[in-house]
Amino acid sequence: MKYLKKSFFYLNKSQRFGLYLLFVLIILFEIFQNFSFKKQLFELNEADRILLAEYKDKPQSSYKDSIQSFDPNNYSKDDWIKLGFSGKQADVILKYKQIVGGEFTSKEQLKKCYVIDDAKYLELEPYLFLSNQAVKSNEVNSNNKSVTVYKNFNPNDLPQQGWEKLGFSTKQAEVIMKYKQIVGGKFTSKEQLRKCYVIDDTKYAEMHTYILLPNKSKQDIKLDKKQANQHIIYKRFDPNDFSIKDWKNIGFSSKQAESILNYKKILGGRFKSKDQLRKCYMISDEKFLEMEPYLFFSDIKPIEENEIVKQKVNLTEKFNPNDLTRDEWLKLGFTEKQVNTIFNYKKSLGGKFNIKTLKKCYAISDEKYKEIQPFLIFD
Repeated sequence: MKYLKKSFFYLNKSQRFGLYLLFVLIILFEIFQNFSFKKQLFELNEADRILLAEYKDKPQSSYKDSIQSFDPNNYSKDDWIKLGFSGKQADVILKYKQIVGGEFTSKEQLKKCYVIDDAKYLELEPYLFLSNQAVKSNEVNSNNKSVTVYKNFNPNDLPQQGWEKLGFSTKQAEVIMKYKQIVGGKFTSKEQLRKCYVIDDTKYAEMHTYILLPNKSKQDIKLDKKQANQHIIYKRFDPNDFSIKDWKNIGFSSKQAESILNYKKILGGRFKSKDQLRKCYMISDEKFLEMEPYLFFSDIKPIEENEIVKQKVNLTEKFNPNDLTRDEWLKLGFTEKQVNTIFNYKKSLGGKFNIKTLKKCYAISDEKYKEIQPFLIFD
């Protein structure tokens, strides 16, 4: 037994040497592996550290991280979506760009797009860069041949190419020619031309002394004298309800009254604000200031007392106005006509309300908005 135990654990000199050598090799291999792993780990962490340093102190979930100076004229639908707009809002912005002549000529023009609220504009404004303005500036400073040299001209004699030579884009020149047809095929005064929305104040100031038209047309001067001699008694009125006869009763000629109604038709059948009415080319600034205190806008006719009772609704749960069906709007106390207006307005916004745009819907009175406001939620 002792022999067996001894022989089982007994190693000769060569075996012991081989075993020691194996231990040494294992230890060396482990040291090598450990050193190599640490080196790779250090390099990986170093790379991560460099990458993370670039984003230090930046919110991880905001698209603002990557926003850079950009020209809105060069932006596609996908680019606008990356800025936080919905697909439908992006479509509205691109359509609005076409309406103003195919390009934005100023930051203020972009600001007027109704799907860009004040908060969003303030967020984007520091990054806005209009390259068309920079090009014009460079042309003025570095190439005198590119500066527009004005001569006296009659805007009624200018073809589309003539407007382009005055510095307008092809799309803007097309708009001016269409506007000329809208006002009767002929510009009658500088004041009328100035109201064309693709002619901004800067451009008008630059060229107005060369325009061979009176500041006011003879017809407007006669009308002003007539209005000055007659005492018009105004009452509070909604311009959307006015007929030709009503406009004539407050001092406009038959032709002017027809033009105002045609302008309203171009806008979609309704004036939505005082500013929109003021831009009507047949209403002078003086006349507008005279009418302004009496203007109000509403598509809701005076409601009888028994109808008011029907419209009051006891709300108990919060709701998202973007999810409401037509029947659900009716249950909130709105009429069929008001509901149609709400849905048309929602469509014009790109299919979605926010708290500011809903409040501006002219089918929702201030009183009604106050009634539903505590129960509104938005995504």
